[in-house]
Amino acid sequence: MRMGRLATSIATLMLSAAMAMPAHAEVSIMYADWLASLVEPGIANYEAATGDKVNAIKLPGDGYVERVALDLSAGTAADVIQMDSFVVSELASAGYVEPLDSLATIWDQYGSYMKGLLDVVSYDGHVYALPTDTDVRMLWYSMELFKQAGIATPWAPKTWDDVLAAAQTIKDKTGVEDAFLLPAGTKQGEAATMQGFYMALLGADTPDGDRNRLRNWKEGKWIGDSPALRRTLELYKKVYQDQKLAGKAINYATDIGAAVHQEMLGNKLGILASGSWEYACMWDCNGVNAPAPADRDAILGWAPWPGSGQPGTKATTNISGGWAIGINAKSANKEAAQKLLTTIFDKGNFTTWTVANKRMAVRTDISQSPEYTADAYLAKATAMAAETTGRDTYPGYQRVSALVQNMTAAILDGSSVEDAIAEYKAGLIDEFGEENVMTYE
Repeated sequence: MRMGRLATSIATLMLSAAMAMPAHAEVSIMYADWLASLVEPGIANYEAATGDKVNAIKLPGDGYVERVALDLSAGTAADVIQMDSFVVSELASAGYVEPLDSLATIWDQYGSYMKGLLDVVSYDGHVYALPTDTDVRMLWYSMELFKQAGIATPWAPKTWDDVLAAAQTIKDKTGVEDAFLLPAGTKQGEAATMQGFYMALLGADTPDGDRNRLRNWKEGKWIGDSPALRRTLELYKKVYQDQKLAGKAINYATDIGAAVHQEMLGNKLGILASGSWEYACMWDCNGVNAPAPADRDAILGWAPWPGSGQPGTKATTNISGGWAIGINAKSANKEAAQKLLTTIFDKGNFTTWTVANKRMAVRTDISQSPEYTADAYLAKATAMAAETTGRDTYPGYQRVSALVQNMTAAILDGSSVEDAIAEYKAGLIDEFGEENVMTYE
């Protein structure tokens, strides 16, 4: 983006934010529209308890992460802010969000949060946000297309080759263009990194020494070239170039989520690399229009992501993320902001939302509740989180993720694995310096 366009965008966002915040509002919150069913009952409870007004700024999910970053840098962000967990470290390192460590002593529900999930929203030893949910990633598949292709269900692929073989059978037997959608390209954004590339990367090589990650934490360096990176790109090449198991177009649809859901529910998409949220989001992320569980199970099946099948690799892989809510470090009313935050996350409101929307719990008081354990899908999906991992959430990760997306886009455009990885490594060196980039043989 040119500097002139960026300045214009920031000015426009500052003006819209200023117009959205009436002077009488005592505390404000900005959140994506799909989180409304958690945030808005919390707002109502806060207003009823305090008599104070909350200025609720509900924004479209598309472009939300970028909007938050712009508003924080421009000083126009709300007091309370929803954010993607993968940007917490960068926002915290820039001084944009407030540490929440004090909640441990003043809020009795804080101790119910799972430590590993608080680590995801921490930076330099301090917690900066409260997770709304976590997730796991899996391969979703069309029960109807599997039936038409003669593939037995439940499906349990053991290697990447099993996935490719099933997709090839679907393509040959049904004629659908998108037999296996492995998220790729810059329009897919973080989905290309998380749902596609990283899920494959984790099972591409032995996990010893972070060989199947983007960052070597012991060395403190980003990995610019490795057998795992190359094998993952080879998988992309098989999907999009060699076997042509998916078309390029769906990765650049105007609304990718809507296009993917339409294809899956219309029996035009065979296998989808995505996450646990699809059990609700395939129909409605707020859970309003989702069919009953039995009806969903008749339409969708899911299986864990298998490893590559190479010696020493993991049998299945998983990586988790999730969204979170924190407090603007420049808030003029941090006490009210903290009160609003804890009201939104009060057990009653939080449990209702978690169960209704089939979200994976981030607190033991919810995961152990009768409402949660009674849900067969949540119980199975949550079990997959036992061996999950997280992204390399270190300052600079967003740039690394963008370079990963560029790599997958290069494969979509017909580039070789050699050229794609050479460009990736050069981008890392340009961004972080040669001394901070390493190669695995």
